[in-house]
Amino acid sequence: MKSLESFWKETKEQFDKLEKSLIDCYIGFLREVARVYLNQGRRVFFRENRVVHWGEGNFGTLIIEGNEEVGEVFGDYISEVRFEPEISEKVIRGSVEIKKENIEDIKYES
Repeated sequence: MKSLESFWKETKEQFDKLEKSLIDCYIGFLREVARVYLNQGRRVFFRENRVVHWGEGNFGTLIIEGNEEVGEVFGDYISEVRFEPEISEKVIRGSVEIKKENIEDIKYES
């Protein structure tokens, strides 16, 4: 019979792999959303979640220049995506402007 310590170690290793896969999937989604709007000539900003675990506070915030409603664009509410008709310093404080050259700045370091 396995000890609980070794069982936990195996469980944690598997969980960590699954979590990395989830993070990679979601960050890939956010990067693709950014690419779509950058190709339309929109300004895009990203503020990484560095405060709490993604399960408690999402992966960050993707701010896109525009006045669309998130639910209308995606068919669902996505808390990481915001459309802002006017980009102001207040709105983008703590964010990085995303360009095609720095799309990898859309990230989440767990």
